[in-house]
Amino acid sequence: MQGNRKRHLQLLATSHAFNHVYQLIAPVIAPELIREFGESNTGLFVWCFLLSYSLLPAVSGQVTQRFGRRKLLAMGFMIGSLCFIAIGFTDNVVALALLFLAAGAAGSTYHPSGFPILAEAYPDSRGRALGLHQAGGAVGSIVGPFVTGLLVASFAWRPTMMIMAIPGLILSAILWFSIDDQRTSDSVSVPSDSFRLRDLRAYGPVVLFIAAAFFYVLGQRGTDAFANVYFTYGRGLEIVEASFLFSALKVAGLFSAPICGRLSDSYGRKRVLIALVLIESVSLFAITALPVTVLVFPCITFGFGAFGLLTVGEALLADITSDKQRAAIFGVSATINFSPFIFLTPILFAMSSLYGFSLGFVILSVLMLVSIPLILKIRNRPSRTSSDATT
Repeated sequence: MQGNRKRHLQLLATSHAFNHVYQLIAPVIAPELIREFGESNTGLFVWCFLLSYSLLPAVSGQVTQRFGRRKLLAMGFMIGSLCFIAIGFTDNVVALALLFLAAGAAGSTYHPSGFPILAEAYPDSRGRALGLHQAGGAVGSIVGPFVTGLLVASFAWRPTMMIMAIPGLILSAILWFSIDDQRTSDSVSVPSDSFRLRDLRAYGPVVLFIAAAFFYVLGQRGTDAFANVYFTYGRGLEIVEASFLFSALKVAGLFSAPICGRLSDSYGRKRVLIALVLIESVSLFAITALPVTVLVFPCITFGFGAFGLLTVGEALLADITSDKQRAAIFGVSATINFSPFIFLTPILFAMSSLYGFSLGFVILSVLMLVSIPLILKIRNRPSRTSSDATT
């Protein structure tokens, strides 16, 4: 059992890395798409990808509960990779929008499948396990944008899309043959269709958490969707320099995710969450206020807060969610968590034309603070720790 769950952690951390790589491809190549298709069409492409990536995890969570996780994980990577290859051959604006939409839908399958596997495998050290898993996502978020930028600078954006699709096809095959697909009565059984009024109280902490998470992820979703455009056009950097700063926004996730996850196991999820909200909010404002020569420092600090928040939030949600409902609720949470992509992308593009590139990020840094009173109202079971839990 120990060896099996360790193997799953390693494989899912790798899968999480590539999910983040693919999640960020459209925003990273956006400056190149603007040069070829114009700002309005590029906004449409990015929005289509983020729309399906954001809205469909709730659907994926329900499908996962009925048909198992292995199929969703493997098919998601395969379909997304094939869409990227097709994008590289396509010039038609409508076809490109539909392909980006399909690629986003494929990417939406990961979170409702991957997170519950680890939450169930590590009940006594969820913060630590999910922190290591989130560190894998950080690797993808760091390496992906910078490698994408280098490939675009060397080969143009179309060959880059095709090259980046290759690892996804390989990973799809590995997941198909490696992930256990059995369903248990506790973890992936179909929830009852009946709903009783007394269930409202049980779901109250989940609703509060999802509302809080919606606000504290605004900074990360805004930078994911717009940072490369901001660094390129708002700060006058070249694509490689902008992609380097984009990666700097993610680099602290390598250590912040496992550190903050483990701290939350020991000192409580809510305390750590509130501290991280403050760190991320202040650092996002600093990105807009400091000169280009020192931007790397607030970018790194921002990443520390962002990945810590994701890790501790996932652990808290697992704590307050029943085993039977976990896959479905993680899917709903992921949909709400990614939903800011849908409206932030057009809003930030529009605000940049009317008011400059910095105002949008300043507003997001303030809105993130709304999550703090919501976090304080969440009632959760004390997190459990185990000295002999291993990874």
